Amino acid sequence: MAMTRRTTAGGLILAASLFGFSVRAAEPPSPDVIGTWSGRLNAGAVSLRLRLIITDARTAKVISLDQGNAEIPASKVEISGTSIVLEFKSIGGRFEGRLKGRDTIEGVFTQGGAIPITMKRGEAIDDVPPAEPLTQAVLNDARRNARAPGMIAGWQKRGGASVILCDGMRSAEAATPVTVDDRWHWGSITKSMTATVAARLVEAGEIKWTATVGEMLGSKGKIRSEYKAVTLLHLLSHRGGLQPNLNPAAMLFYTRDALPDARAERLRYALAALDQKPAAGLAEQMIYSNNGFIVAGAMLEAVTGKPWESLIQAKLFGPLGLNTAGFGAPGTLGKIDQPLGHSVQGERRVPAKVGPGAWNDNPTALGPAGRVHMSVGDMLAYLAAHRDQPEVYLKPDSWAKLHTPPFGGDYALGWMVKSDGTLWHNGSNTLWYAEALFNPKTGIAAAAAANDAAPQTQAAVSKVAAGAAAAGLASG
Repeated sequence: MAMTRRTTAGGLILAASLFGFSVRAAEPPSPDVIGTWSGRLNAGAVSLRLRLIITDARTAKVISLDQGNAEIPASKVEISGTSIVLEFKSIGGRFEGRLKGRDTIEGVFTQGGAIPITMKRGEAIDDVPPAEPLTQAVLNDARRNARAPGMIAGWQKRGGASVILCDGMRSAEAATPVTVDDRWHWGSITKSMTATVAARLVEAGEIKWTATVGEMLGSKGKIRSEYKAVTLLHLLSHRGGLQPNLNPAAMLFYTRDALPDARAERLRYALAALDQKPAAGLAEQMIYSNNGFIVAGAMLEAVTGKPWESLIQAKLFGPLGLNTAGFGAPGTLGKIDQPLGHSVQGERRVPAKVGPGAWNDNPTALGPAGRVHMSVGDMLAYLAAHRDQPEVYLKPDSWAKLHTPPFGGDYALGWMVKSDGTLWHNGSNTLWYAEALFNPKTGIAAAAAANDAAPQTQAAVSKVAAGAAAAGLASG
């Protein structure tokens, strides 16, 4: 699923591949597990200081120091020997870790996806060193150390030319090098694109930010009463209270293949999401939800009578000249003409097939939440538009709407907003991983991607994305 690694005032939002620690048969908790632990969650342009307090074998909480010291109590605590499993029902999160020695916990924080974190005993947290400006050698080393088949990164400073570096192969099973013009899957970075399309439709008077689910979809099928007052703005900022995703078993009944018109499939998916029990009350907290963006897409389709795929082509790809943009996994059946996504099987990276019937992406219905692919050059052009905010494309008020968290916290409409003014997002469908960022103050836009989503690849992409931004800054 297209998921992202971010933060909210109510809790952490993370991303990408599915993995964890196995827990052995129950043992008495090690007394060394009890106490205060601190660490830094590094997710590319986002770095959060976290404090984990384990009071006893049944009580624990996480404090997000960079989000107003927000406390997130664990709804379930399982400690067996040195193994720790904590669940956080209020944010749909989970922490799995294991004590190493006496003063270190190595773990994974998940919320729809996963990212590693190392926590040390006590309250001290190391500072993050400045990112090393990206070079070809740095990129090559990052890819090889991560064992990623292929990796790419680029940057563009306002007024300057784009710089793009790449290394590796399109497939782990073929000696076909990646190129700077190849197309990469951007996962949940698509969400900001859906929000941008919505902004253009709002300016055109076709829909309002305050349009509700009940108004737009109430005549289409059954909707729980709790969702009828949810607005387009709630959905695009993850404040609608929807569950993050459908049950995995339910998702098996939705096609991954391209459809001439995906509206019926998307509406069916949206109505299934609107039949789930809410994860939170309206606007109570930010709960990252792919479902919310699918419902938003269905609302845009309902008001325009056009598929989301047509809307984004007409309102975004075409006007911004994103000529390589498309949907689903890139590539042609029987050829290796584009990078292939890869599953992770131990040390191996196994390329996913392309073509009809291939399970190489999220269901087609999830388009508004995370199915866009394009070249890095086109991604930088998209980021530059958000950075430079051309009035010929959107009015200043619309750009501000897209870039400002509407209900507090640090999540805007498809963007995580950092304290230094950087707007960032990542994305993964578990076969690819990507990050994108821009900063209107410094004039930097940067992006990086790889064609697998192993934990070490995510860390490598985060490193090179930050390095790309640093290289842009260093370019003068």
